[in-house]
Amino acid sequence: MGTKRLRRRARHLLEWIAAARADLGLWLTGNADPELPPRRLRFAGAGDFRAVGDELKELLVRFGLKPGGRVLDIGSGIGRVAIPLTRYLDADGTYDGFDIVRRGVVWCRRHLTRRHPNFRFHHVNVRSSEYRERGVSASGFRFPFDDASFDYAFATSLFTHLVLAETRQYLRESARVLAPGGCLLATFFLLDDHAREALPRLSPPFHFPVDQPPLRLADAANPAVGVAIDEAVLIDLIREAGFASYEIHHGKWSDRPDGVTFQDLVLCWR
Repeated sequence: MGTKRLRRRARHLLEWIAAARADLGLWLTGNADPELPPRRLRFAGAGDFRAVGDELKELLVRFGLKPGGRVLDIGSGIGRVAIPLTRYLDADGTYDGFDIVRRGVVWCRRHLTRRHPNFRFHHVNVRSSEYRERGVSASGFRFPFDDASFDYAFATSLFTHLVLAETRQYLRESARVLAPGGCLLATFFLLDDHAREALPRLSPPFHFPVDQPPLRLADAANPAVGVAIDEAVLIDLIREAGFASYEIHHGKWSDRPDGVTFQDLVLCWR
């Protein structure tokens, strides 16, 4: 096993130990939130778990998600957005989420699907330099759903872990599974003139020190840690995927205090 892989595993173990200690403290004081997954199982996403999930859910609603829609969560993690959506989707609405990390899918099935049968979670065998060492390449992965199966799809902090060929494929698949008129809401780190000028003064990992045009990476040895993409290149990929129109709302990450959310928000319509 390579030194870099060992270091990554050691980092994950130390993070798990710290989170497990926090879980124990919450349990002992009676402050654990029974609706949320324990901290030791949360493998992605920074910030307050519930607050971030609620914010993302509100963005979905603001940008067109309907209570009765057929919804796809691309990279569903451990239910950060699914949990608040259980209080928004009605009896006619359906939710399907998929992720490459099995423990997230297992937790969501046990704790969400049992109470909300219209919420379904799927494990997919796709590899990632950060989250999963084995599986098929994301650049050739086909989503496990039929054409035009969904009215709305979203991918929050998912494309920020994909390199160029993977981004191209996931955009194509997102367009394929959306019905005509359907919407994809996705977040990115977009490189335009403003973002490039801001990079030197941003804190790690958001200064993306590794320049591999049209991408910038947080870590060359582990690209899935964080990826920023040239905005013009992304627009070309959106059009190539078959989307009819798009809209960009820049985020706060690149020193834009009035950003709509932390990452850049991109809406694409079929």
